[in-house]
Amino acid sequence: MYGEQYLARCTIFRWRQRYEAGRVNIKYLLRPGQALVVTNCATISAVDELIRQNRRITTREIAVELSISKGTVHHIIRKGLDYVKVCAQ
Repeated sequence: MYGEQYLARCTIFRWRQRYEAGRVNIKYLLRPGQALVVTNCATISAVDELIRQNRRITTREIAVELSISKGTVHHIIRKGLDYVKVCAQ
């Protein structure tokens, strides 16, 4: 039915073993090659303080100011602080 896009039997058996072992949610598991974002409370509060001082500051400026990557800044803003971009014209 699925042609060449079917799952191998060994993959299905492996998944079943993991499910029976108690793993039901794979959303937050680390994947090989996935970068690990490590943030601490001091960094999160520093980003929050910079945003509160200047609402028009960019992620690049925050990254340069705190010597962290733009991706980490974006992760802190979206996941750590739960800020979203609001654009009204």
